[in-house]
Amino acid sequence: MPEPTSFLGAIAAGASCVVAILAVGERQESVDAASWLARRRHSELSQAEESPSQWTKALVITGVRARLVDVIDRAGWNESPERVAAFATALSASMAVICATAWSIVPISAPALGAAGLMGGMGFCLLALRAAIQSRRAHLAAEVVPLLELFTLELGGGGSALSALGSVTTKIQGQLAQDLRRLLIASQVVGSPPFESRLVHYSERLDIAALASLATILAASREYGTGVAFGVRALATDLRHAQRRELIAHSRRALNHVLLPAGVGVLLPFLAVVMYPAVTALQRNLH
Repeated sequence: MPEPTSFLGAIAAGASCVVAILAVGERQESVDAASWLARRRHSELSQAEESPSQWTKALVITGVRARLVDVIDRAGWNESPERVAAFATALSASMAVICATAWSIVPISAPALGAAGLMGGMGFCLLALRAAIQSRRAHLAAEVVPLLELFTLELGGGGSALSALGSVTTKIQGQLAQDLRRLLIASQVVGSPPFESRLVHYSERLDIAALASLATILAASREYGTGVAFGVRALATDLRHAQRRELIAHSRRALNHVLLPAGVGVLLPFLAVVMYPAVTALQRNLH
């Protein structure tokens, strides 16, 4: 028989859903998009002006908020750390309750299933963040080579390297161009770190080595007066060759993934059908 705590958890979850649905259904006023956005902006501003909540204080004290801010920024999400932490907590608690109430089906104790559900919810959130970070890194890395090639063409027209890079970032669309444009604007403030150091920090945070190489080329040009066009062109060529080698390797792996199932599922049955008469005739002759 299920434990009373499992029934109580299931009843509490169902009652919460019913109350939420009834509360939404009782609202009779129509939903206006403009007024809704205005109310939400006003509420966000008012919340920002107020003192931090207990949830925010707990995240700050435990050091989770700073880590979440960095991870969310690397993932490219437009969510606050409090919302991400609340969603992860709610998902983990829900999975823990669901797994604990299903112990009568699975021959495992309810606390063990609840702990497994809790860890599963947290693991799902961590995997989602990691997948978002990897996807954003791959997307930004794919934009590096076209930006460098356009940067090389812009350098051919004369002018400084930063002005040419700013012109390129304003002409093309993409997340990388937007981020570099923000770094360029921030570096023009008096007393702020130069663009090269900001670019190095950006490349280390997103683990894109090509941007660190570009920062090194720009820093060498600013300190020693060396040319930028040759270094940027060589960097773009190396990255293009690396992409070509990666594409060839991916094509070979895809070919192996196709040939192996084809050989097992098609070639072996074909050989069995072809060789069956010869094997049966040989067996009769041997007998």
